[in-house]
This record gives sequence, C-alpha cells and structure tokens, in this order.
Amino acid sequence: MKIIPIYTENKKNRQSHTIFLDQELNRSYKAFHKESNQWVYWIGLFAVLAIMRGIQSFKIPLTLLPNILIFSAALGLTYYISRLVYKYMFYEEVKEVYLTDSMIEDYIDDGKTVYKLEIWLAIISFIIFVLLTILYFILMTLILFVFSVFLFFIFCLSLKRLSIARIKLYSRRK
Repeated sequence: MKIIPIYTENKKNRQSHTIFLDQELNRSYKAFHKESNQWVYWIGLFAVLAIMRGIQSFKIPLTLLPNILIFSAALGLTYYISRLVYKYMFYEEVKEVYLTDSMIEDYIDDGKTVYKLEIWLAIISFIIFVLLTILYFILMTLILFVFSVFLFFIFCLSLKRLSIARIKLYSRRK
C-alpha cells in the first residue's frame, strides 16, 4: 500500500492528524499524530546540549579515507534510523476514512501550504547539510560531524513525506 499524505492539520488544543490518499485503490486514510512527552523532550535537549558542549573542541585524528568511510557509514545508519523513526514514532494507527472526491480535492488544495513548507525544509536542510559536510572535511571536528549527521537526519525525515507520487500529484494541480 503506497499512501500519499495530502493534508496535515496541527491545531492548538486538538490532536493533530494527517489525511493520506491511496491513488491506486482510490481510498483515503486518517492517522492521528502521536503525542510527544514533554519531559522526555526537555531531558533529551539538556543531555544533547551537555554532550555538545563536551565535544566542541574534539578533533578527529584520522586521514581523509577513514573519515570518508566513517562519515558514509554514519549517513547510512542515519538514513535507516530516520526510516524507523518516521514509521514508528510519528503516527498512531492508520484508519480508512470515507471521503467524497470533492472532499479529497479540497484536502489536496488545502494541503499545498504544508507541501510547500516541507519542500523548503528539505531544500534548506540539504543545503546546510552540504555546507556542514564541507566544513567538517576541512576542519575535522567532531561537533561538525554531529551537526552534519543531524541535518542529514532532518533531510531524510522530510524526504519520507515527499514521495515521487506526492510530487507528481501536486505538480499536476498548478
């Protein structure tokens, strides 16, 4: 089942959800977003800040080839982890909803704003990732390695919502 996100709603004091469309079977689905635990967020934020502060002056004493291999392995692992995070951490159970064709068209039109934001997020995160990667291979510092891999993680998460089918769907609607 290849479903495309066509509309996402994030309103304050309401549970967020995403409407998906399966073009092959002509079915629509709704998935509520999982609620995040604020305590875990704040503890994780301060732990990451402490770790980043501790590693900010570390240099990586390897030559270029081992660095390229380690960096490539880290990117591969990051890609795999981003797929798992997207699959298991973003949505609750996906349930079929019965929408009319006109309702689906309205959701697609309303979803253009979120679609454009997601494209910009992907472009910006990729550009910053490339810049940090270049800086990393020039300066060989651990902090740039971590930031670069983190930006690649953000880029991979944004790509999960920007499938080829979704891009085709919105490009036909201009």
